[in-house]
Amino acid sequence: MAFYDRLKESRIKAGLTQEQLAEKLGVAKSTLSGYESGNREPTIATIAKALEILNIDANYLYQDETKILTELVISLDDKELLEKYHLLDPHGREMVDFTLEKEYERSKALAEREKGSDDNIVEMPSHLDTNAANARIDINIPEGTDTSDNDIMDDDDF
Repeated sequence: MAFYDRLKESRIKAGLTQEQLAEKLGVAKSTLSGYESGNREPTIATIAKALEILNIDANYLYQDETKILTELVISLDDKELLEKYHLLDPHGREMVDFTLEKEYERSKALAEREKGSDDNIVEMPSHLDTNAANARIDINIPEGTDTSDNDIMDDDDF
């Protein structure tokens, strides 16, 4: 139940009409109606008055919202990373997003592979394989042929 639902429920339990509570709060009936429908937010002073008039606790009115806020709490390290991310230009954000997604996929696949038993090995997706230059083993090279000139791994220009 949200703040506005609890406010209305509390008013009804106190036996007050919208007109009566609005008058006690010093606001228009339409303003109170907006609070109770969730279309308007009361000021802190108005909330304090309502708590006193309705004889209720702020924790009661905001209990669902405090749960949501607790779930949204982030560490200071995470906050610093988010601030840095928001300072990046669009290209920088794209690079971070790409790297994050690929590392997430790799880590998830690795965890699944480690979780698998010897009989049921989970293969890493091919797009997560290491991409490096290696000597070709899929071609037949005649014996005695010097291939060192063709090996880019030994070429300082590459």
